[in-house]
Amino acid sequence: MKAEEFFSEGLRLAKPEYWTIFFNFLIYFVLMVISAITVIGLLIVPSLAVGLVRFTIRAGRGEEVDVGDSLSWGFKDGMWWKSLVFCVIATIGMIIGFMLLILPGLYLSAAWFLGIYLLVDKGLAPMEALGKSRELVHEVGFWKVFIIIFAMSIGMQLIALIPVLGVVVNAFLWPLVVMVYFAIYEHAIKGGAKALDADFQED
Repeated sequence: MKAEEFFSEGLRLAKPEYWTIFFNFLIYFVLMVISAITVIGLLIVPSLAVGLVRFTIRAGRGEEVDVGDSLSWGFKDGMWWKSLVFCVIATIGMIIGFMLLILPGLYLSAAWFLGIYLLVDKGLAPMEALGKSRELVHEVGFWKVFIIIFAMSIGMQLIALIPVLGVVVNAFLWPLVVMVYFAIYEHAIKGGAKALDADFQED
């Protein structure tokens, strides 16, 4: 797939459940902000993040979803500590990368982009998810993934600079954004990396 095709695919996936994705995002966002106020609360933010990713995957695959879907999923079956370890490793790795002349941090931001999807969807261990993410990103095309995620990130940051309206616009764009990200992941495991997907199925 060409870079622009991921945007059209994301739009196609977002349409059927647009409002469910929109309201779920608001719920998760508010809960994450409230949780991040205290040090103890920060410990549950990763669990909320993986719950949101699971919801996104389910919605993207056309499964039946509703508002509040997967909210408690990140706290079950050991996912709390796995998500916490994953976030700590990824955060520390990228911080060190950005301290080393910025470029390594930018590289890891893209190379590890699919890690949280693999953690949730394939049940991989944190380090394994990050390693497989790097392989998949290079299979799809590192620069393609890099350009998509950073173009969207910069675009949303620029929109956010608009007083009041920027926040509202970004909120309404979020369903499209998450489905573009999901489209990259789905393409990686089904189209761009069939051999690796077969390995996942064996695991």
